[in-house]
Amino acid sequence: MPKKNRNVTGIVLAVIYCIVLFEILIDAPPGEAPNNPPWAYAIIPLGVVVITSLFDYVIKFDLFDFFKKKK
Repeated sequence: MPKKNRNVTGIVLAVIYCIVLFEILIDAPPGEAPNNPPWAYAIIPLGVVVITSLFDYVIKFDLFDFFKKKK
């Protein structure tokens, strides 16, 4: 089975999405616990799957590969 070339741009954007959404979800006023519905935390892995799938199968543009070919 040949190794699949993953789209690095999609992976980097997915990691940034995880960090930003997690920071938004845990944000709460001082002294209070975050009050979010349980489905809000399920958006993190679902968003990662959507972003990586879009870049792997639909967009098919890898910014890091583009810069590698330029050199």
